[in-house]
Amino acid sequence: MLKLLSQKKIKENWETYKPHIETAFVSTEGGHLLTSNSSKDIYKNIYGRLMNPFNHDMNLWSEPEENYLLLTQIQKCEFTGRKTIILTSSTRMKDVDEETRSKWYYDSYMIISKFGKEHDCVAMYCFSDLDYFAEMAEKTKEWSKVITRYQFYFPL
Repeated sequence: MLKLLSQKKIKENWETYKPHIETAFVSTEGGHLLTSNSSKDIYKNIYGRLMNPFNHDMNLWSEPEENYLLLTQIQKCEFTGRKTIILTSSTRMKDVDEETRSKWYYDSYMIISKFGKEHDCVAMYCFSDLDYFAEMAEKTKEWSKVITRYQFYFPL
């Protein structure tokens, strides 16, 4: 089952987690490299936010088997004041079978949506270039009110 990783665990395993986050972030050429020409600035910032004892808006998740790694961020709209939990980066750290993969998506939705509600979020927003994620979103309509939208990113 998906669990929020402690700051201690993140600190102890950052060098293991970082390449997986980086792989997920750059799965689309230029995808999350929005602030600089180098990904190193971004991962230093992510690590700093994960380690900040006064702000818990960015979180790293995994499960005991560490098959998956999920990075979330709570954002507050400056205009409406409404919070949204963003699934910023998600990646598989090990190969898993179809049943494990499907169960992980379901469990992740349940746990992250509960966490978001507990932190006054009104929605969950996900970024993904994977067709598989779109297929799972379609399946989740049976137990959630997921609305599928496409996000287009035009690097300039």
